Amino acid sequence: MNDLPIIDIADKIIDAVSKSNRLIIKAPTGSGKSTQIPQMLLDRTNPPGKILVLQPRRLAARMLASRVAFERGGEVGEEIGFQTRFESASSTSTRVLFITEGILPRLLFSDNKLSSVSVVIFDEFHERSLASDLALALIRELQQTYRPDLKIIVMSATLETGLLAEYLAGAQLVFSEGRTYPVTIKYYSEAGKLDPWIAAVNATVSLIREQKVEGDILIFMPGVYEIRKTANLLKETALGEPVSIQLLYGELPSGQQKEVMERSQKRKIIISTNIAETSLTIPGVRHVIDSGLVRINRFDSSRGFNTLYVEKISIDSAEQRSGRAGREAPGSCIRLWSLADQRNRSNHTQPEILRVDLSETVLELFMLGYNDMDSFPWFEKPDQLSIQSALQILQITGAVSSEGELTDDGRTMVRLPMPPRLSRLMIESNRRGVTRKGALTAALLSERPIFSGTPEFPDDITETICGSDLELLIQIINRVEISQYDDDTCRKLHVNVSAVRQVTRTAAYFLQICRKQGMQTRDHSDDPEHLSQAILLAFSDRLAKRRDSGTLLCDLKNGKRGELSKMSMARGADLFIATTIHELKSNRDQTPRTVLSNACSIKEQWLNQFLADRLSTNTDLVWNSIRQVVESKIRTECCGVIIQEKDNPQIDLQKGGDFLADIIIQKGLLLNGWNTEVDTFINRVKWVKRLFPEQNLPLFDQDDYSLIIHELCRDKVRYADVKDLPIISLVKELLSWNQLQFIDTVAPVCISL
Repeated sequence: MNDLPIIDIADKIIDAVSKSNRLIIKAPTGSGKSTQIPQMLLDRTNPPGKILVLQPRRLAARMLASRVAFERGGEVGEEIGFQTRFESASSTSTRVLFITEGILPRLLFSDNKLSSVSVVIFDEFHERSLASDLALALIRELQQTYRPDLKIIVMSATLETGLLAEYLAGAQLVFSEGRTYPVTIKYYSEAGKLDPWIAAVNATVSLIREQKVEGDILIFMPGVYEIRKTANLLKETALGEPVSIQLLYGELPSGQQKEVMERSQKRKIIISTNIAETSLTIPGVRHVIDSGLVRINRFDSSRGFNTLYVEKISIDSAEQRSGRAGREAPGSCIRLWSLADQRNRSNHTQPEILRVDLSETVLELFMLGYNDMDSFPWFEKPDQLSIQSALQILQITGAVSSEGELTDDGRTMVRLPMPPRLSRLMIESNRRGVTRKGALTAALLSERPIFSGTPEFPDDITETICGSDLELLIQIINRVEISQYDDDTCRKLHVNVSAVRQVTRTAAYFLQICRKQGMQTRDHSDDPEHLSQAILLAFSDRLAKRRDSGTLLCDLKNGKRGELSKMSMARGADLFIATTIHELKSNRDQTPRTVLSNACSIKEQWLNQFLADRLSTNTDLVWNSIRQVVESKIRTECCGVIIQEKDNPQIDLQKGGDFLADIIIQKGLLLNGWNTEVDTFINRVKWVKRLFPEQNLPLFDQDDYSLIIHELCRDKVRYADVKDLPIISLVKELLSWNQLQFIDTVAPVCISL
């Protein structure tokens, strides 16, 4: 390991650590910082406590721990360990612990001073995940209060260090130039017309059969689906030589992960997600084929969760990927896009904190005692709208009270590492004995749809379902699992097998979380209403009411409207929860339509039973545009949706008149009394005001106009009652008798000659 570039600056690193408890290291990918710096600190400073090394990915934490343990002649779980959300290999003798970034807040839940830790290393900080931003803020705050002895080391390959140095005031800076070889970049312009796996295989054939290059090939794909498509196509392609096709992604079994990092007698073709972009350096790679795509986390407003979208990578990510070909010798990179496309890409990936839902993060901060998000020392502060949205979700799901205090349910929810809507869904499902159904529902709402094409539901399933799309989907999954994913069954149901498998894997993951918290995960209730009640409590802000039984049009919160999917099992319900709300645009006029799906019917009595604090009865004034009259309605609302409405014969005439005036102004309704005589008088007043400002004549601006119309409508509620009333007298009432006389003298209507 002495040939790694980071070794050349080992003395500088140790000297910097001795001078300051804050250190920023900028070193290129592949320089050895992830494996060597923890060992330098361990061997040359002998810290009394653990060294925590935060990694952005589970796979990186696991593989780096394995590599460092191997270099030190030990086993993972002894001196060197790792901890991720679901895996842990450590012991009382562990000195260096590689952890995923999201683990840190949970360590603080158990020990808010991290008393057994001496050093916290932030690796690959340039990726700017939400978890790393949060962790850095928490550790800096801890260092500034209870733990001034705690050392903070931030390592990055590409991050501009200026802002970081300002945030970590007094930090030492150490730079490594690294050691790279030239990489030839080529653009494959025709790739845009092909599926990425087809373009990647074409490029592989060109490298091996036509160019006859030496060395292993690393192919970047956005996700597991594309990785497998590429691998299957490569296996069917004649490459002219034996090759070892290896996959690399987060959920890969540990045995296959080790194989990727080992040298091979045959040429290796490694197909990887962006895990190989920065976190891991794979030996032997001389050529990179880059799809230019990545799955990136963004907030999906239709589902209310953060969702992975396939997007184009930024220019700095493309540079990171191509650099993988030049770690050991001169190499090449084929980019599966055009040079023009390259010029139009963003320079940097937007920090995750600016593009995702923050509700889970804000809930963790509440648990750690930070109730004021404005005063929290963010590395990069999210916008106010994102924070307010997160707080609203926490109040909707019952994690935080209306007074801004963490609730008992909130304390339970924070220990379930999932979005607050889903953690509330799991808690309520568990209370009602339908935990497995809750987990499947949470997975269905988190993952891509399970159907390929238009689904067809067997009668024997639909006849047993009572008003719930999600119950139907669960029954479909159960049938597919019972058939052991039989091709004929899946074809008849029009399901995507890989999507169903992903849903069941995610559901199993959610159940594992619940078991760790001591929850009963076997369903012991057959009542379908229990799941619907749990959904209501997790998604109460997605309450919808059918306008009438003859339409699929619905009222949503705050006066918005939507249309229930015509295939929904809830189409016979008066009230329902729509867990998915899509805004669609018509191809004709671009008018947006709000389509509601993944719905389940609910009973009105449940609103009193479970959401009594969100029910209110108010008397409201409304405009009847057909009768052109102000009416009074007694309305019962829940979560901003009108549940009941009836006429109120006792209308307040004063308020009714003001309401009518506002309607006339807002809609620009015609008033015959506002005639030429009125306009002429106002013009005379304005002319005189310009000449004689000391007379303090009215402006006749929008405020004066509103005052006149409100006076016209005093105690009136019908448009017909004011439409033809004279207005000139009301206009003149804005002037005193002396002012009127002055107007007539200076600007008479006519002059006799």
